Amino acid sequence: MDRRAFINKLACLGLLASTSMASALTTRQKANWVNKPSLPKRLQEIYPCLYENHIVVAGALEQSASEQATMGIMNASHNCYLFDLSKQAWRLGPTLPVKRHHLGLVSSQQGIMALGGFAASKADPWQVRGDTFILSHLDNHWHQAKPLPNPQAESGYANISGNVHVISGRGISSGNLTDVADHVFFDGTQWQSAAPLPLARNSGACVELDKGCIFIGGRIQDEQHKNQSRVDFYDHRADKWFELAPTPKPCSGIAAALTGHKIYVFGGEQYQYTMNQFGKPMMHTKTFNHIWQYDFALDTWQTLPLSMTSTRHGLGAVATKEGIYLVGGAERAGGENTTNAVELLKLETLC
Repeated sequence: MDRRAFINKLACLGLLASTSMASALTTRQKANWVNKPSLPKRLQEIYPCLYENHIVVAGALEQSASEQATMGIMNASHNCYLFDLSKQAWRLGPTLPVKRHHLGLVSSQQGIMALGGFAASKADPWQVRGDTFILSHLDNHWHQAKPLPNPQAESGYANISGNVHVISGRGISSGNLTDVADHVFFDGTQWQSAAPLPLARNSGACVELDKGCIFIGGRIQDEQHKNQSRVDFYDHRADKWFELAPTPKPCSGIAAALTGHKIYVFGGEQYQYTMNQFGKPMMHTKTFNHIWQYDFALDTWQTLPLSMTSTRHGLGAVATKEGIYLVGGAERAGGENTTNAVELLKLETLC
């Protein structure tokens, strides 16, 4: 079956989206940026979620005083920040029991689940963890939950039919930190195994759907952090992955959100290595400000004419009724030029 026939079949079965996608072919959109109240701190490497009409951010690399920093001027954070969408204001939420960066957050029926991530010290800022925590209400305290079967971080996170999924990212194999294809989900009582991601990678973006999720891009640690353009759709009813059209360019450190039957992908970073005249590897980095849009009905990507207001990676994207909020991130690769910017991509449908 060719790709177009395959995608049409998925659309007819309602696997890629829960509502009709015909309108996506006949509508146009106007997009513009709206500045929103800044984060209380400069943060990057975040996986925010939406819960009880708040954007929730916790477990990040946070700009810190040099004596406290474990990565340049950054340190793993135990702070939790809550943005009230009604009041349009940030406040400090319940403190995490531990400091983490790259901590996955997922809204669930039990509350917000905080998943894995990295602990950090000056000696080793990349200590992958498998502990999990849950926050049942925004004014409560975080409580320890059932740990992941194995440590995972920089993963894909999704709530699919009430189950919290953790997909790929980095973990431990043969005693070393590397990419893992592990895919597990929490059914409210215990962790169970699901079909592994076909190509293990970290720092991609995961978008949840009613009947599955889409894992976008990422990079492979053991290939000199090489970015990938691969896109995979997970059908949870069949417990199978299907490959979709690749992104316009290989990407990692991106953020993505679903709105109006389209997926929007923001920013990212790139690491490339060349050999200098002395035969030593030289690292070159780049960050991006593009916005890509994925069309379910056509299985195609396009680059929008509107760009982000700056290059950024390690940011969060949260879809709301207003539009898509972009939160934090860094303007340069690694931990440089971390920002506290919060912006809303406002999308208006034109008939």
